[in-house]
Amino acid sequence: MHQTAPGAGPPPLPSRPARPAPPPRKGLHGCLIALIVAACLAIPVVAILAAIAIPAYHDYLARSKVAQALLETSALKGAVAGFAAEQGRCPVNGDRGFDAADAYRGAAHAAIVFGESDDGVCAIELLLQDDRNEAVDGHRLWLEYDLEAGTWDCSSEAEDRYLPAHCRG
Repeated sequence: MHQTAPGAGPPPLPSRPARPAPPPRKGLHGCLIALIVAACLAIPVVAILAAIAIPAYHDYLARSKVAQALLETSALKGAVAGFAAEQGRCPVNGDRGFDAADAYRGAAHAAIVFGESDDGVCAIELLLQDDRNEAVDGHRLWLEYDLEAGTWDCSSEAEDRYLPAHCRG
């Protein structure tokens, strides 16, 4: 048996010959190839989704502007109905309680005109305003009050897809 001297460490291990380093890999790694393929597939998918989503978003914004204009004028419907019941005629801009058309400028409309429609009913005419969407910008929306029936009808020269359901022709 081989004894070591006290205080000396274990005997040295025999050394192995050094293994040569593997040669560097040539070509692309599998993960990099998968990443390139995924990117090439994702770009057209994102483009198709954007082509669908962006016009739908613009339509949504236009519909919201029309709805906002209708909401901003809802209080005026009561004023028109009250005036017509009291005076027996439709109000016009400049009558007591009704300002000039430009005084009614709002976030979604440029002016409001009060008067009698071609059908002989009281009407509120809104000039829609949306600088970002020409589908509704500059178009008119009419709210017509039938004094006998006490009902309001809505119509517009804007496309039906931008109007609430009760305003569509």
